[in-house]
Amino acid sequence: MRNIFFIFILSCIVIFNCAGQTLENGSGSVPLVQCGDVTSRKHLNILSINLLFSEVETRNQRLDAIAEFAAKTPVDVILLQEVVDGALVHTTNSALDLQEKLRAQTHNYDLHTAFEVGLSGLLVVANAVLSRCEIDYEISKRLPHASELEFLGHDIKLRRNVMMTRINIPGSGKLNIYNTHLCTKCAAHELNAQLDVLLPFIDEIEGLFPQGNPVILGGDFNIDHFRIAPFEERPFYERIINAGFTDAYAQDRPLEDLCAEGGQPDIHCTVGVSTLDVGAAARRIDYIFVKKVKGVLESRVVFNTLVDPNQPTVSDHAGVFVSIALP
Repeated sequence: MRNIFFIFILSCIVIFNCAGQTLENGSGSVPLVQCGDVTSRKHLNILSINLLFSEVETRNQRLDAIAEFAAKTPVDVILLQEVVDGALVHTTNSALDLQEKLRAQTHNYDLHTAFEVGLSGLLVVANAVLSRCEIDYEISKRLPHASELEFLGHDIKLRRNVMMTRINIPGSGKLNIYNTHLCTKCAAHELNAQLDVLLPFIDEIEGLFPQGNPVILGGDFNIDHFRIAPFEERPFYERIINAGFTDAYAQDRPLEDLCAEGGQPDIHCTVGVSTLDVGAAARRIDYIFVKKVKGVLESRVVFNTLVDPNQPTVSDHAGVFVSIALP
């Protein structure tokens, strides 16, 4: 997103370790999250959405809209980017705020937060995963620094992460879900360096588990299949595909038809389709990639208000929703 870390230009960058919030019963031992209906319907519904950290005043209403969508759909796993924490943004964790709204709307969700960069106590930015199925294990990996901001002639290097959350689906086993937010306005070699860490990290983790298990990789990749300036981005998209992943949204759609015209946003675009991003070039940079899944039953872009006025605005990004068949 544009000017993503403007608040950090006058501060030091502090990296935080991952943190999670798990709902437990009164004895403090058994999680209250339940997803038996996922087992019975034999598919898992996943939403990925960048929350837009800088839009503080409307955040509460935007989180309400996500919670309402999750209740009606329903959504089992939510991948979040640009979760925030700190006095400048008036919350201790915006993913925790969404967790509470989800509980009021529909179901309990387990929460895992992996902090990226920030100034302690003032503003911290993170990725997070909310899951209706119990989170069994979690780990995160820091990605290489990338220059995403220039101030007084100096490149400000920021560091992002990839997080893995292993969820337990009763009757279907355990499934690994990865969530990330790659650099924006960075150089080609910096984006390449982040993929050089992200993809081997997934391979390393997956090598520890049964090889037939499905793998989900979602998030804000800041990679557009068609953009060629200041460098061609298609090779980075293809690196992910060549690693064995399938673009779930593009599985039954011609790739060359998906958000092909930057000046003409369509139902496939994930930026340039929001009232918080009016006038920006329409692009598709948010993805859910899958590997070893039985099938993708449904996929759509949601919260794209400028294309579909019936959809609420929740960010300067639209969300990507997919439903995958379980083994």
